[in-house]
Amino acid sequence: MMWNKFVFLSCLFTSVLSFGQVTGSYQPAYDLKQIDSLAKVEQGGPPAFSIDPGLIQDRLKKLENQIPLHYNILTHQFVEIFAFRKASFTQRMLERKDIYFPLYEKYLQKYGLPDELKYLSLIESGLENKAISNKGAGGLWQFMPYTARGDFGMRVDQYIDERFDAERATEAACQYLKRLHKTFGDWHLALAAYNTGPSNVKRAMRRCGGSNDFWGIYACLPAQTRAYVPQFIAMTYMMNYHWDHSIQPENWVIDIPKDSILVSGYLNLNTLTQLTGFSIDTLKQLNPHIIAHFLPKNSSKVKVHIPKSRFAYFEQNRTRILDSARVDLIAPDSAEIDTSELEEPMPVARRHTYRVKRGETLSRVARKLGMSVSELKRVNRIRGTKLQKGQTLVYFKLAKASKKWSKQKTFKKRKYTSRKKKKTTSKKRRKRR
Repeated sequence: MMWNKFVFLSCLFTSVLSFGQVTGSYQPAYDLKQIDSLAKVEQGGPPAFSIDPGLIQDRLKKLENQIPLHYNILTHQFVEIFAFRKASFTQRMLERKDIYFPLYEKYLQKYGLPDELKYLSLIESGLENKAISNKGAGGLWQFMPYTARGDFGMRVDQYIDERFDAERATEAACQYLKRLHKTFGDWHLALAAYNTGPSNVKRAMRRCGGSNDFWGIYACLPAQTRAYVPQFIAMTYMMNYHWDHSIQPENWVIDIPKDSILVSGYLNLNTLTQLTGFSIDTLKQLNPHIIAHFLPKNSSKVKVHIPKSRFAYFEQNRTRILDSARVDLIAPDSAEIDTSELEEPMPVARRHTYRVKRGETLSRVARKLGMSVSELKRVNRIRGTKLQKGQTLVYFKLAKASKKWSKQKTFKKRKYTSRKKKKTTSKKRRKRR
């Protein structure tokens, strides 16, 4: 599972790294000299770090749960990349994470996996559901087509590609990670296998004398896989300590609220969206797993997401909408389609500040800002329970929609001409002549 957008990270091994001794009391459990010798040293002397190594080391120890978060120069180098050179990427991950993290946490808990694995998707796809690598891996979790189809039963064809279905792909990723951990008995090796495949990890283990430790087989792994685990550790650090490096979300992206239906058989999606009152672009945004503008006759229980704001209208007219969408229209202008209702734009949360007044409590301010107390404390890194007069708090509020919704109109009965009927009519006309 490769990701072409972040080749710069793997290229670090052949251009940037120059290893030396790290100050402080840190003593690695493995031989860094063997690892360091793999990098082409283009700088003289040890690397110049902007962040105190001891600080990163202490924080990683506090974060460590089931997956070891080892500190070394590789990890430190990636922390600095995400903190400085690629700070905009880190900020974008903070702005997008709330779309997917609740889903990730749900399935990680279901399969008994470490919660910190949710950060792996940031390295895989940058939380871009439509990401496709130069190798052909796709989706949030970057599955190859043959792996998705053969190992996890996903549908991948010219109509549906379930690698882009966030829920379907997340569950498959959890199943795969659980399987890899059972195979190798080590989370670092499982992560490496997720990146390069279990056969390549086993081959590296044989080439490096049978070692069953990631750092022990580091020299025998592909270059990009060597970067993979340090990137994961660095991203785990940044997602938890971004405030301390002056990185914070400015415009949080919030998913469009939606409801779902299951459909089988042929369905014209253009007709569905027109009759329901939203655009085909919105449907594509809500359903990245649907590739074509129609579902074929052999479709079975395909999940289709509809904007929540249009779902009540759809339900009221469900039978007529679906019946119309199941007919292959050849004369769109003959259908009385009401397209005057505007689609709902993607909501974006804007950053605002609030100055605490005398006597105000956390709960009172949270209610005033439309937040929970825990969310207010998390966003503002408040550890205690008291607020100070004049204290500035940060909160996020949805920006006003750029387009106004028109009043909902009653559903008009649509007229359509089927292909079979039109052919019969044409024959009758020719006979009359």
